[in-house]
Amino acid sequence: MNNPTHISEKKSSGSNPAVSGIFGIFAAHPYLSAFLICIICTTPFCASSSNITSAFFIIMYLFFCVSTGLVVPRICKKHKLKDPLPVILTFVASAIGAPFFLYFRNRENKLMFIFVYGCIMLTAYYFAFYTKKLSHRFNTLLIMGMSFMVKLCYVLGTSISERQHDVGYFSPSKEAAPGHLGYISYLCYNHHLYDGDYREVFQYCHPPLHHGLCAVWTWFLNRILGVDIENAIESAQVLPLFYSMTIIITAYKIFRHFQLKGRALYIPMIITAFHPCFTYLAALMNNDALSWALAMGAVLCTLRWYKAPSTANIIKIALCLGLGMMTKLSAALTAFPIAFVFIIVFFRSLKTSWKKIIGQFAAFMAVCFPLGMWFPLRGLIRWGIPLTYVQKLPEMDQSIKGITFFERITDFSLKQVENVYENWLWRDESGVPQGFNETNPLIAILKNSIFGEFINGNNFPDMAYMDKICKVFFWVAASIAAAAFVLMIVYLFRKCAADIVQKSFLVFFHIVLMINLYTLSKNYPMVCSMNFRYLMPTVITGALFLGFGVSKLETSKKAPAKALKVLLYSAVTVFSALSTFVYMVVVSVEE
Repeated sequence: MNNPTHISEKKSSGSNPAVSGIFGIFAAHPYLSAFLICIICTTPFCASSSNITSAFFIIMYLFFCVSTGLVVPRICKKHKLKDPLPVILTFVASAIGAPFFLYFRNRENKLMFIFVYGCIMLTAYYFAFYTKKLSHRFNTLLIMGMSFMVKLCYVLGTSISERQHDVGYFSPSKEAAPGHLGYISYLCYNHHLYDGDYREVFQYCHPPLHHGLCAVWTWFLNRILGVDIENAIESAQVLPLFYSMTIIITAYKIFRHFQLKGRALYIPMIITAFHPCFTYLAALMNNDALSWALAMGAVLCTLRWYKAPSTANIIKIALCLGLGMMTKLSAALTAFPIAFVFIIVFFRSLKTSWKKIIGQFAAFMAVCFPLGMWFPLRGLIRWGIPLTYVQKLPEMDQSIKGITFFERITDFSLKQVENVYENWLWRDESGVPQGFNETNPLIAILKNSIFGEFINGNNFPDMAYMDKICKVFFWVAASIAAAAFVLMIVYLFRKCAADIVQKSFLVFFHIVLMINLYTLSKNYPMVCSMNFRYLMPTVITGALFLGFGVSKLETSKKAPAKALKVLLYSAVTVFSALSTFVYMVVVSVEE
């Protein structure tokens, strides 16, 4: 997809041909580049830290030496240091690094070492090849690279059975095992969809795109490359890792679509790239990651179609939306704000090119409808399953049916935030209920947007200080979310880089997701129905409006604006640092 906002940037590439070439590849094929990087960084040890051997540290050290040979002379050249000093410094840097690799190769905390190693490599290349003409690309790539290291280490330290949603188990046979892993194993061994009423098997009600891709990946590694089945399915985590990075890349493209630059670009990029929801999403084996990746692709393509209403652009929307629905039917929620843009453009074209727009709508439906609806229509025709069927959950301790929905959404008692982790009713060894269930959807999503359902004080044994750090993290994140929400309301009515239709489209999208979550919470009164995984794109819409606010702050010379800038930049810095620290501690403790 060509983006006219980048044309001038490509023409003004830095003077170094190698740097220009690398950036040219990333700019032309960002998603393919991200996929290759994910494969290179995970498949050698099947996306599991338990498979990281001493030999891998030797490879890391060799890459470190090669990088030293590239980076040190480049930095010396920038500072006009003459031979033989660059050669001496290269050998000194390589020699200094050797003891660290020898020390950590047999240690348990390998993930922390890999994270530090990756960050050092990224920073070294950044300072060695940085050019002002490509400053925003260098800065955003550094942000994405650092956030990728967090996600990579989290994936390596999280198995397909840890901190997952409804995964069940991967069956080593053709039987229909329950859960998302069971769905994947059924497709992997049987090579066809479950040929029965899928209401009978837990999670088989979902369209099969994600599960099919995981099944193909697992089958290829197991049958073609000879990887044992346990490692093959574990390695499938490379796919959600890639989908999570895809969302970050798409967010960047949306921010650049509105020509955000400088801090107005970096602030929303840091919030999005380091937001914990996209970290734990990278390891989830359910269909959320691919669904949201495609939904955000549809949002980006809609913005581009609105600017240039062509058949090619509307087909891209149809593909993203249709494939998103073929992953998870709830991706259809994106259709409502997209339809809003379609209607606006149609009425604007009534005096000029309305026939052309009608033709584009026909092309959209011809692509999107079959892709998105074949699976639910199959269930309706063969077994009478309603198109909007949602699998029912059994009665569990997490049920909150005893409290009315109005009481839940209006209860903001401080008791709920004494614990910044999500509250769940649990039973002691005698079976006596302890604690209480989360009831307010707003408070629940603020909590599990940061820690998910599965991270709490139990993840930090003998680390009492972590509870205090997590409290600071929660309140900083909640403050940034509140600021983003306020700015969304403000800039819906004030002038900014987006016109009224684009702003309304993004706010409509945000509201539709919120309404859906509250509807789920009302109709299915369980703690699990109040989960931020149903709202993840709202991080990007909120961050975008925060970027609009930063644009205004950057041009203001008033004292209150300067104070707000310092406060906001400090909060975002603390947010990204604590997000990295907390999730690295989670996987390091469990290693």
